[in-house]
Amino acid sequence: MAITFHPDGRVTGSGANNFGASGQVIQTVVGTNGEVNTSSVAISSSDVNNPTFLNSNCKLTITPHRSNSKILLVWRAGLRLDPDAQGYFGVYYSPNSNMSSPVLLDKAHGSNLNETFRNNNGASDAHIFMPDTGVTWDSTVTNTNTRYYNVGGYESAGSLVYGDHQLALQIMAQEIAA
Repeated sequence: MAITFHPDGRVTGSGANNFGASGQVIQTVVGTNGEVNTSSVAISSSDVNNPTFLNSNCKLTITPHRSNSKILLVWRAGLRLDPDAQGYFGVYYSPNSNMSSPVLLDKAHGSNLNETFRNNNGASDAHIFMPDTGVTWDSTVTNTNTRYYNVGGYESAGSLVYGDHQLALQIMAQEIAA
């Protein structure tokens, strides 16, 4: 028998008695792979609250089954830091499908995230190309409304870029029972 999720929150079916115990993964969602977009994206934002999204087609959509779940998010992308560049890349949440009013999920250690990624070398050929993997979680879930996530960034100095014939953006989310 299949497991059935009812609108009132009940779960029935085979294995339903053990389904969704605290810490169990309720669902996994993988966003669209960014490999179809072959152009680079220069980060044009300098505002943590208004990021440049790496690839709007890679937005991940998840509808939590529970109103108190945690959403674990993992992402991977190829990034470039030009000489003397610094800034931030990470996952943003929005209640809106167009990613308007984005909410940063990472917390700053100190007053800001400006030096999360940094290249101190100012030589003209001191570009840093790197594959990066980020992990964060969304603990702001309070309802079962659909949630949207994407990876964005901002510059506090220099130039940051996504792409350049590196890893395509990929995002995965797991809803975890609280």
